[in-house]
Amino acid sequence: MNTFKINKQTGTYSDLLETYGFANLLSKIFDRLNLSDVEIYISDKGLYYEVSTTIALSHEMLSKISYFPLFRYIKQKPETDMSQFSDYFDYPVQKERKKERQNLLTQVYKECQGKEKKTERENRIQKIERIYNNEKQIDSAIDVYEQIQDKNNFPSFEKLFQNFYNNKNLFSRFIEEIIHNYGIFSELNSEFDKILKNITFSKSVTAIQLYNPNQGKGLKSPKANSISGDNFKSSWISESLKASGALSDMICKLVKVGNSFDLKVFVPEYKQVNYRYKESLMPKFKKHLKGNTPIEIDILNILLLTQIVIEHSGFMGRRKKVKDIVAGLHSVYQKNLGQNKAVVNIGFIQVPNFIEIGSKEENQIWIDILQEQRQIIGSIKELGDTIQGLLLYRRFISGSDINCFFKFSFWYAIYLCGQLSNKKYARAFSIETLNQFYKYMDTNELKLSEIISNVGFNAVAGAIRKSTVTLQYTPKESRKYDVRYGMAQTLQNKSKSKEDLAEFIGEFVALYNSETARQAEKTGKPLRLSVRENELIEFYTLLDSFSSKLVGALLASYGFALKTKDTTKPDEQEENIIEEPIED
Repeated sequence: MNTFKINKQTGTYSDLLETYGFANLLSKIFDRLNLSDVEIYISDKGLYYEVSTTIALSHEMLSKISYFPLFRYIKQKPETDMSQFSDYFDYPVQKERKKERQNLLTQVYKECQGKEKKTERENRIQKIERIYNNEKQIDSAIDVYEQIQDKNNFPSFEKLFQNFYNNKNLFSRFIEEIIHNYGIFSELNSEFDKILKNITFSKSVTAIQLYNPNQGKGLKSPKANSISGDNFKSSWISESLKASGALSDMICKLVKVGNSFDLKVFVPEYKQVNYRYKESLMPKFKKHLKGNTPIEIDILNILLLTQIVIEHSGFMGRRKKVKDIVAGLHSVYQKNLGQNKAVVNIGFIQVPNFIEIGSKEENQIWIDILQEQRQIIGSIKELGDTIQGLLLYRRFISGSDINCFFKFSFWYAIYLCGQLSNKKYARAFSIETLNQFYKYMDTNELKLSEIISNVGFNAVAGAIRKSTVTLQYTPKESRKYDVRYGMAQTLQNKSKSKEDLAEFIGEFVALYNSETARQAEKTGKPLRLSVRENELIEFYTLLDSFSSKLVGALLASYGFALKTKDTTKPDEQEENIIEEPIED
């Protein structure tokens, strides 16, 4: 057999974990058989997931398999004797290393603030990362192990581990039964049932919420005629594979809500992927993941996943949309109730459908765009009014809805000016990446390129820029003109109709040109370009052809953006060290 099927039964990441766990099992089997050149593929077939291999497994092959753990056992306490295990996850040691690293990084950022200490800061961070990548390695799956070792999850995990560990003499028989369960005959045979009755074995175990977000303790009767507080039960095969899949492909992230931390769980869903390629992505994904608030982390996750897929797409060899490789991220929100966690939201964040892998140069453009947008979103604190802006951006990136990005552009222009006026950090979009972004987002219906290449549009956007963010990024003592505070808000309001926008821009340009001419008389030389009459006419021509909301949104994008070299003029933002407790 070389083709296996895992049915989609829950509509959650539970089925995916089972699939990834099964692929992990196949990979370990081929390693034990010294068949290192076998390729494993995972595909989404609609109603089920398919795992296929380039070499078929036979009964003779499986009979040669000796015991190996499907996943490592967890050492929960420092004093626990682990001499019986050749390999295990040392949670106390890993926990301490993670805490040490976080404290060291926090200390560096406190001691090395500001641009003048940027080099020292980077050198010290690199030294810390070398130590914890080499001498004191932190396992990339520590976030999942932290959840598994919880007192509510560990009993089920231990039963699954002991099923195999205590019956090593029957290991090859167990493996053969698992393989056949996903092959042509998808049910356990009666002979194997007899074997299980004669040994110490947990045929069914508690289906914990970490792997099964749609199942948990509470109401579970199909009709409202009774109440049961018992946990759901599941088969040893599926739960064993889910545990393995969770350790290889799950992300568990604590998110700050008020003074407490809830849990967000993510699992990527691939459309069609080579197993080796998939295995190389997750450690890199976790290494660069930032954010610790619910909406922000959704956005940063999907942007980072998209970027990493593009960065490691060298094997593709042809044009392909990112969404044809990875569909997106399953997302589950678990509310911290003290002793337990309760699932309060199950969702899916899609990879944008407009990003395509192409040439090396095209890929680099998208990497630059995604990197900039990750930096901008990562600098926004999820609090109060900013939640509205982040929701707009999440709807844009997950729903591939450019109209949401236009609305976000209005919001971000107001936010940016407000932050700068209060002497707080905010990063402007760069004009260069906006040009590339809108080029790729262009359609025959929108005709964005026609708007942003218009000389009148660029003259007006430049005038807005020089009256707002350019001045706000300039020290007060060096400013020659007054900052037009409230410009972003007014632009949003006036963009609701062509007449209002045309009148507003006309009045703004007249005042802008007057201030420019007055300053030129004082200094004897022009300090900035005026908007010429023909340029203003060209802008009005745009308004005759395009929606005022569209033109206004693009003005909000470009009018409050800067050239790349100017976007870091103020003190550079200090990268946030995520204060995240380690669960006991």
